[in-house]
Amino acid sequence: MAVNESGNNGKIIINDTEIVVYDDSGIQAEVDQLETRLNQLDQEKHMHSNKSILDKIEQTGSESSIDLSEISNHETAINDLTTSSHSHPNKPTLDRLGISSSNKLTIDGEEQVSTEYTHPESHPASMITEDEDHRFVTDDEKVNWDSKADAAHSHSLSDLLDIELPPNQLTDGDVLVYSQGKWKAGKQNVGGGSLSLEDYSVDEPIRYVIPLDVIELQALNITKNSITLNWKPNFRTKDSLEYLVFVGETLVGTTTETSFEITQLMSSTVYSFRVVTRNENNHESNGRSVVSKTQGDVVLSLRGGSDYVETPQITFDAMEIQCSLNPKVNSWSNYLIEGATSGVQIYTQHNGASYRRSGCELYVNGRYEASTSYAVIPSGQFVTVRIEGVNEAEITDRFNLFASKNNTTTMQGLLYRVKLYARNGRGDLILKSDFDFTNESTNQYVTDILNNSPALMIHGSSFIEN
Repeated sequence: MAVNESGNNGKIIINDTEIVVYDDSGIQAEVDQLETRLNQLDQEKHMHSNKSILDKIEQTGSESSIDLSEISNHETAINDLTTSSHSHPNKPTLDRLGISSSNKLTIDGEEQVSTEYTHPESHPASMITEDEDHRFVTDDEKVNWDSKADAAHSHSLSDLLDIELPPNQLTDGDVLVYSQGKWKAGKQNVGGGSLSLEDYSVDEPIRYVIPLDVIELQALNITKNSITLNWKPNFRTKDSLEYLVFVGETLVGTTTETSFEITQLMSSTVYSFRVVTRNENNHESNGRSVVSKTQGDVVLSLRGGSDYVETPQITFDAMEIQCSLNPKVNSWSNYLIEGATSGVQIYTQHNGASYRRSGCELYVNGRYEASTSYAVIPSGQFVTVRIEGVNEAEITDRFNLFASKNNTTTMQGLLYRVKLYARNGRGDLILKSDFDFTNESTNQYVTDILNNSPALMIHGSSFIEN
């Protein structure tokens, strides 16, 4: 008996006769279905509808579990952010922009010539927003302000309502003077008096007031052993004042007058003098100083003829000549000084006793001589003659002393000293140069003690005992 398998249907053949042993067609179909499902599951094992969200989740640190119950909420939030992140107020404009194949900017598909940005060199003023701390200034306003800054002007501090001036705000050189119900303030100016400020009222009390220094301090009537100091009180000072006079650092006397003679000095010696102002409350000023030199043992004698002194080109506001004159009687040929080009001249009248002047103002021993024709200069005695520019004008010229400008008419006499002065900002005369003829020169030149001006030249003449 022969038995053969008949295929896949659970049948066998016996002696060519097909006999059904079992029917597995239903089972096979189920197996095929399961196999198909398993293949499908195998292919879809990493495919999730929210895979993009799960891929963002990482386990870090020591977390042992992740709560996925809120994943849907997170996914919704992420989707919202994704949507909003691409929403722009100018999206229609951005949509018009693009990049061409040649990497150039396109607008509405049209390629632009250049994509480089160039910052403008200037911006219109209209783009700036002004506020109370930032304002534009017009050309008219600048012109107005500049004209005020350049013009001479003054400020009245009495207009300020909230001014305060406690004593501890005062600094070195500050001065205050009370006058007519107001405090007057100023600041000392070295060599030139005080710089005036406007008056202003001070409500709170001030513990002390520094008096103002004297002005126009000069050394006059210089001899071998004495010098007389002369000064003026400051024009803003109304108090009763006392003056302390120092030689160097040594107090040599006090006075309520405006002059003081210092004696017992050594001949031919340079001294520094200082005058300090003290008020009725015993407060003292800083002091005003002047340097001068006593006469030496000789003096320059000019005998007429070819004897005279020549100056180089010099500039001054005042020239002071300390001398003793012996003019000829009844003669015009007596010149004390004459300028080369300025027209400044002083010479005797025909009677030989009074003098004419032109091109300058004339002071004799401090007294102003108003007349241009009959000024009196004493003969045969020590005298101080000072010339100044008319209306305080500056004088620049070359001069001959004791002679006319062409040296043809000369004056006899003795020459002790020549001083040059310049005006400061207040108009006070400040000593600029000092030439001493009471010390015998080893050559024909006499130099400036203060080293501010070139030397004066002596023609002829001789030094004699003083």
